[in-house]
Amino acid sequence: MKFSLLPLLAVATSASPIMNLSPRSASGCFAITSFYNSGSPHSISARVSFNLNDAATGLYASCFASQSIQPSIATTPFPTACNDTSVVFGVEVKTGVPGYWLTIAHLTNGNKTVDTGSFWLGADIQRFDNPSGNPNGDYDYLNVPTSFSVGYNQYTQA
Repeated sequence: MKFSLLPLLAVATSASPIMNLSPRSASGCFAITSFYNSGSPHSISARVSFNLNDAATGLYASCFASQSIQPSIATTPFPTACNDTSVVFGVEVKTGVPGYWLTIAHLTNGNKTVDTGSFWLGADIQRFDNPSGNPNGDYDYLNVPTSFSVGYNQYTQA
């Protein structure tokens, strides 16, 4: 029996092309700059702030939250909106997991696509002592670099 691929190839080339399917997940990186989380031990407020940039998409946002209670390191629940409301974040302490966690999400495409990542900030709280000796100038801060990267995964809901 003789077998030929020609009829099969003819059918394959005449069939409609296969649709391009977009990936449901991808990855990228948020560049965080000017990160700051501190508060005065004698005050009742603490604040966290940072700038976020995603060079791949041109996204830029400024994020800020303040807390009017002790302790002197700010936490804010996820999702807290940044100045670009498509970007949300949270700084949280989770039971059983040491330290502070930064979670970031960027929502696009009618909230069907989300870029999301988390970063462990640690638990190294330091105190800045005002050199003048005035304790009103003292403050506690979360000892992390002011610039770092948060890798993210991108998910698209069908």
